[in-house]
This record gives sequence, C-alpha cells and structure tokens, in this order.
Amino acid sequence: MSPPGTGWALRGRANFRSEQAADVSPLRARKEWLALAEAIEAAGATVVVLPPSDPALTGMPYAAEAGHVLPARRSGDRPRFLLPRMAAPHRAREREHWGPLAQRLGFEVIDPGSGIWEGQGDVASFDGTTLLFFGGRTDREGLTAALSHFDGEALVLELRQPAFHGNMALLPLPHADKLLVCPDVLVGDGLDRLAARFGAWRLDPVSEGEIRSYATNGLPIGERWLAPSVVPKRVKDRVTALGMKVIELRMAELCEKAGGASRCLVCHAPGVGETLTIPDENRLAATRAQILAEPDDG
Repeated sequence: MSPPGTGWALRGRANFRSEQAADVSPLRARKEWLALAEAIEAAGATVVVLPPSDPALTGMPYAAEAGHVLPARRSGDRPRFLLPRMAAPHRAREREHWGPLAQRLGFEVIDPGSGIWEGQGDVASFDGTTLLFFGGRTDREGLTAALSHFDGEALVLELRQPAFHGNMALLPLPHADKLLVCPDVLVGDGLDRLAARFGAWRLDPVSEGEIRSYATNGLPIGERWLAPSVVPKRVKDRVTALGMKVIELRMAELCEKAGGASRCLVCHAPGVGETLTIPDENRLAATRAQILAEPDDG
C-alpha cells in the first residue's frame, strides 16, 4: 500500500467518479487510508508501506495497479513481482517506485514487455484458477504479454465500460465459496464460461448500477469484508447472508470522489510472507505515527 501524500489531489480524473468530483482533502484521505490499513492488520495480514515521494504521482495510493505477485517457478527461487504498464500517462512512472521496493522485499522483478497491463486490477484468483481481464484499460497485447508469466489454469475475460478493471466486474469471496459477478460488463460468452468452470450456483449477480457504487471492490480477508460505506445496502446484506462479517469504512475522499475502493488500494501478496524481508521504514507503524500527528481538517 502507499498512502496519499499531504498535497494529494485529483489529477487524471479518469473514471466515472473522479471526472466531475469536487476537490479532495488530502489529510482526510490519509486518515481514510490509515483506517483501511489498520483494519487489514486487525484481520491478521501485514501491511507493507511505500511512502509517497513524488507529488506528481497521484495514482500511487491505488496499489492494485502496482503490479502482481507470482510464486517462484522453482524451489529455491525468489517469488516474482510482475510490473504494470499503465494506460494513463500520469501513472506511467509509478513502476519506477514499486519495482525497487519489490526488490528490497526480496522479489524477482519482471517487466511484461509490451502493451498496456494494469496489474492486479485485472487479476483475480478463485478455486485454483487465475482470472485475467482485458478490454477496460488493459489491452489484448498487454494481457498476452502478462499471461506468459502465469502458470496453471487461466481464464481470460473481456470487459466493457463502466468496468475499467476486472475488479469492477468480479469479486471472489473464498470464505463464502462465491463470486460476485456483474454480467452486464462481461463481453461475449464470459458469463457462460464462468458458469461452466465454477458452477452457476457459485455466481452471485450484481448490477451495473451496483458496481458504480463499488459492489465488487470491497476487500475480503478471510471471513471479513472491508467495504466502503458507499456499497449498496443490498450487496452488504447479501455478503452478510453468505456468512461474512462486513466492516464498513468511510471513504469519502479516496472512493466517493477519487473513484477507488478498498480492494483498489491494495496489492495483495498471498503466500510469500515467510520469504520477504520488510525494512522497518516500510512497516505500518512509521506511517501511522505520521498520519496521527497531522491536524484534523474536518
């Protein structure tokens, strides 16, 4: 994760929320970010922080596009970190910051090499299958280049707007053994192929209107679902009925204005914790202290 800086502002305004949003409050956004980071650690995960260093890189908080973590291919090798190739010009240099952090942590850093590929925003995993998306911002060339680095079973799905990433179209809920899916934004036979692979009974539909309120962008950690309060009540009630504990987070700046929810703010790295070395300056405690010392601007 990477918190917004103290001078954070909307720059690209490249999604349906941010394009006409009022100016953000960076100090409020930092406290929203901290509330999510603390909720992640309360759920038993560890947050690694990349402190902001370049005010021009206003997309850095949306770390789902930082890249994607892949396991080592052979015993004794390092896990791999596949860098993104971003569509928006103002986000293109983010990889110059994420790559060195990944190397310090102990990853082998890989560039997919061509096309547009927006990292974990267009990757999901469910029941042993990797789901890869294109057609929003990731293009077919970028998908093909990234796909060569994935092992095992993969299912490729094409999107249409307003789903600019795969995480706008589909959310795995492993604890509930379900997928939240928006059929409206899957192109062609995507829904049929999901049903054929996973079983139609495991697909829980949400509408296009509901994904505009981030129905698929809450962050699941075990039995907890860390969701922005803007998620529709029907969806929160449904996730609760599936046996999960919904934890609401107010995200007026980061989500309601800027257009990225809790799942968008995290690059998830499952299964590699024991192989990484986390410098003290990249642990949450240092950033927490800085944010808590800042004034409250309402």
